[in-house]
Amino acid sequence: MTWRRRTRRTVAAIAIAGVLVLATAQAQTLPQRVVGMPAPLLANPGFDAGNGSGQPIGWAVTGPQGSAVVINRAADRTAGLGSLQLTDPAAGSVSVRTEKIVATPGRDYRLTAKVKTGSGTPASLYLEFWDFNRARVGVVDVVPEPSPAWQTVTLTAKAPPTAAHVTALIYGTQAPAGVSYWDEVDLEAAAPGYDPQLTGARELFLDDYRIESAHDVGRVVHPAKVSPTPVLRADRPWEHSAYIYGSVIKIGSTYRMWYTCYNDQPPNYHLCYAESKDLKTWTKPLGRGSVGYGDLPASKTNIVDEGGGTIAYNPEAPADRRYAGLVFRSGTVNDTLGYYIRFSADGYTWTEATAKPQLLDGDVSNLTWDPVTKRYVATIKKRMFTARTPGTYERSAFVSTSPDAITWTEPTLAVSGDYADDGRAEQLGGLEGQIYGMPAIRYESTYLGFPWVFSLTDFTSGEYKSAADGPVEVQVASSRDLLDWHRPVREPVIKTGTPGAWNDGAHYTASTLHVTPETVSLLYGAFNNEHGGADRSDPNRDRHVAHIGLASWRRDGWVSLSNGAAGGVGDPGQLITKPITVPAGRLHLNATARPEGKLVVEVLDEQGRVIDGFGRDQAVPITGDRLDAEVTWRGGRQLSEFRGQQVKLRISIENADLYSFWFAD
Repeated sequence: MTWRRRTRRTVAAIAIAGVLVLATAQAQTLPQRVVGMPAPLLANPGFDAGNGSGQPIGWAVTGPQGSAVVINRAADRTAGLGSLQLTDPAAGSVSVRTEKIVATPGRDYRLTAKVKTGSGTPASLYLEFWDFNRARVGVVDVVPEPSPAWQTVTLTAKAPPTAAHVTALIYGTQAPAGVSYWDEVDLEAAAPGYDPQLTGARELFLDDYRIESAHDVGRVVHPAKVSPTPVLRADRPWEHSAYIYGSVIKIGSTYRMWYTCYNDQPPNYHLCYAESKDLKTWTKPLGRGSVGYGDLPASKTNIVDEGGGTIAYNPEAPADRRYAGLVFRSGTVNDTLGYYIRFSADGYTWTEATAKPQLLDGDVSNLTWDPVTKRYVATIKKRMFTARTPGTYERSAFVSTSPDAITWTEPTLAVSGDYADDGRAEQLGGLEGQIYGMPAIRYESTYLGFPWVFSLTDFTSGEYKSAADGPVEVQVASSRDLLDWHRPVREPVIKTGTPGAWNDGAHYTASTLHVTPETVSLLYGAFNNEHGGADRSDPNRDRHVAHIGLASWRRDGWVSLSNGAAGGVGDPGQLITKPITVPAGRLHLNATARPEGKLVVEVLDEQGRVIDGFGRDQAVPITGDRLDAEVTWRGGRQLSEFRGQQVKLRISIENADLYSFWFAD
């Protein structure tokens, strides 16, 4: 079995193992510092940092004061600056538990730790799994043998199908008191299976799936080029705000937009409709739906349904179900409160699929149709009571799929706020980071997610302060299977405008992308206030509304592998792919080489040896800004002669950005 590992110092160890067989799991990792080397799952795993009370940062401690503290003694650590000294109380217990870590059913876990005994019996080590309702649904533990020498304890387990989180726990409850020392706690998840076959789709570098090794390259986020003014404004009487928890779908030569308008007419949120030929200029056709506003009949509005929601278009569905809509409605928890499916033949007139919700909880939804796997993909917001803020909920993005939009899989936790998101909120003097929503969109060889990351700053600002204030930023995530999600970098891909701009507040996105050979575009809704809304004392309070803007990137251009060496100064970068089975067609790169920069591609056999005729000296360097650069070698040889065989690519990157590679004629 292959494990996601980090380079770490080892010590002489005695292995002690406990095994629990349940199901499988993989976790959302923290940001990734080194390309090709998986990010850690745990924060502060070596107990090198403590708070003002000496308790380890990134871990929750319960028990008497001083029973679990970070110490800095060379004799009582194995690596780094510190270790954890745990003193079992004479009565009661002490626990040191990691913060919650997203676990998606599917893969194995292994927990290891270094421990030695100072006196008495050492504390126990636990590997725990928790469900959506905070119930512990799986646990395996081990009590180390008392030993004054450092030893390694190991636990392995498979997460249950209902697992949402995984945690590591060091727990002491012995009498008389015992003292144990802990260091180098490491939680690892088995790497997903690897398929060397390429489908012809582009391979992006939002994860390490195709990367065997790399050096001197880093992931760089490229923020979108955004429209300077809104492309669709809230300019109708029934549009107090207009934003895009919604969808934009091109049918024929027309872009069709379903967006949310908010007004004072129950249920306050409504689904409105607009059309465009170029994504930039929009019209709002009247009378397509059957919903009016106040004294205005339906023939005088562009409202096509009540309740907002997102739309998926499936051209293969029965004619009366070509359009599927997912809408949230309030009601009784675990009964009528949740997400409802409705169908339409034209996108204007809708029929409810069932009387009860297809998916429970709420309230933000994103729905798309995946033409590759022939299934609907819903990403829904669910609220777990795992937040840092006592008594409140934590917003997180869950994924569910369906072949027909009626029968749905049990939602699995995809992306949730973590230690890094909390740190971003703390930079603002805030509380924690949560995921307000996230569309999941099929793009080339992967699924793209655009998490709406909500940095909660306080519960005292704005007219909606009870739900917290703070900015909402759009980041990027990816998954190959909708289970294993990666967020290796956390900078926003759509930046907020300067203070006072129409888009200087909270941002949300459509659930659909629009791709040309040169660009990829995403419509987004922008408020000129943060989530809490305008404070009643704000002199511009009446001007605080939402509009819709256009964000665009170069093709594949959200994140690149970048190197900055130039002019003989710095270190050129390099990556080597895992083995790939050569398909039909020729190798292409999407890359930008800056002045004095270049990219060079070599072909290696499975053992990593350069194949004659495909080395650095034969490779034709790629220079300039190339959206579609065909890779060639002097002598006219092509990779097609190895069709069906496995090779590796070694790509040297010097003062350049590499976005993707693919094979095509």
